[in-house]
Amino acid sequence: MAVDQVTQNGPKYMNMLAFLGALDIGGSLTRGCRFAVTVRPPTTLRSFPTDLHFMCEVAELPGRSFNVVQARYYGPSQVFPTNTEYQPITLTFLCRADSRERRFFDDWLDLINPTSTFNYAYPNEYWSQIDVFQYTEYADPSPVGPLASIPLVSMTLTPHISYQWSMIKAWPIAVNAQPVNWAEQDVLRLNVTFAYKNWERPTLYK
Repeated sequence: MAVDQVTQNGPKYMNMLAFLGALDIGGSLTRGCRFAVTVRPPTTLRSFPTDLHFMCEVAELPGRSFNVVQARYYGPSQVFPTNTEYQPITLTFLCRADSRERRFFDDWLDLINPTSTFNYAYPNEYWSQIDVFQYTEYADPSPVGPLASIPLVSMTLTPHISYQWSMIKAWPIAVNAQPVNWAEQDVLRLNVTFAYKNWERPTLYK
């Protein structure tokens, strides 16, 4: 006969004040619009627009997953990880009238595989690094790390970076088609999909 178990590890203080206190500890809830993206292209690309980070309208925070294998020793079977996978990310850029965004990514593809020869370049010639930054909505009133010694009155009210992902050995695998029509009055956008080897989390505060 099964022995009744007494629940002892349930969460405590399940009320609105405790919930609001938990939010305050973490700086409230984060918003999806508080982000920035920087692209560090290969040095051989001369058409790189240095203000490209202003044009990135939509991004993805990178994910990570495991390939698994199923095994059974005794009782129910279990799955175990065999390899780490990093999924591609897609960035959406606003396009300016001089087509510099489209020109830049077309040049990058041509660096990887020139249409004059269709010979592929060596990977270290076209690899890049892409950094995605998550920002807080407000300035941190109680900073940590090197900011802790700065008097509050001298701090800027600009929101700070709370998290960062750096995609290593990144390169564009697809510059997607851009549909246009005479009835369209919206801004032209460009979707670019990137592959990369892995992502890292740089230390923000030491």
